[in-house]
Amino acid sequence: MRKIIPMLCLAAMMGFGACSTDVDLYTEYKEVPVIYGLLDARADTNYIKITRTFYAQGDAYTSAINPDSSNYPGKLDARLVEYLNRDSIREIILDTITIHNKQPGVFYHPDQKLYYTTEALGQNTSNRKYSYRLKVTLPTGELTTTTVLVGSPSFDVQSLAVNFSQEYFGTLRPFLFRPALNAAYYEFELAFTFKEQRTPDGDSVSRTFRWRVGSHDEEYLSTHLVDGSYAFKYRPETFYEQLAAFIGGDTTTDGLKRYISDYPIEATITACGEELWRYQYINNAAAGFEMGYDEYGLIDGAMGVFSSRMTAKHKLRLAGTTVPELVARPHWGFKFIGGE
Repeated sequence: MRKIIPMLCLAAMMGFGACSTDVDLYTEYKEVPVIYGLLDARADTNYIKITRTFYAQGDAYTSAINPDSSNYPGKLDARLVEYLNRDSIREIILDTITIHNKQPGVFYHPDQKLYYTTEALGQNTSNRKYSYRLKVTLPTGELTTTTVLVGSPSFDVQSLAVNFSQEYFGTLRPFLFRPALNAAYYEFELAFTFKEQRTPDGDSVSRTFRWRVGSHDEEYLSTHLVDGSYAFKYRPETFYEQLAAFIGGDTTTDGLKRYISDYPIEATITACGEELWRYQYINNAAAGFEMGYDEYGLIDGAMGVFSSRMTAKHKLRLAGTTVPELVARPHWGFKFIGGE
């Protein structure tokens, strides 16, 4: 049987995780470049994955774990052309690096070859707009694709606390932030970190409960301002519901204790570029990259996506009566200790 496996790997907050297990078993073979790159002006290093689909006769999974099936031989000529207000100002030649922490999946691991640069990318302002063209010289010819850079120095979290007090159950609480230039889509996540001690003489370990609160496109957020600011809205009771599922509800063992610090919440707003937004929407990949068919690719002559994103993160307090209400749930074992 003819088999072809598109090498479409996950990129999570600029890390590369496990690949999808989906396979397209019946497509006539045609080698297609596969490119994933999300440029981030706040990142110290920007990575781009450049691989290819491959033909496998017999067991496709055996071929998938062979790096030579997905990688192009040697080092390709890959570079970023930087544009400022549509004028080309420099070229950044990408080098290769091997990462050693790719999670197990269908494709080869834990080592992965990536293209990268440590060159600082431009910073958008109201009158300075950066974009980048990726140029890759392949054995079959040159492939190019372009993205507008997302973000600006002013993009940041605005609210300094979140409030899950019971008096606000049944209402929507706003969380304010300053928008990023050129963003098409935003995602909002809250992470609640606490120390957990399971036995009186045992060591405490750090645990983090992550709540993906929601996402909205630029048009929605810009037309639903709160006090003149962009805002996500959250339901306080949903925090308790999902936290209960994370810790096991009232089924905790006797003697278990959980310690809350002064700033136990980290808010993350992710601003996504147009291409990333469309890719996730078309492929229904709300949790990140997923396997897609080549007609869903957004790069002419290739599969995958080349786009931009930027994140804004901030440590927050738990406001109102949230902390005493958490402590008042005896079977959850929370205690407030303050400090970091």
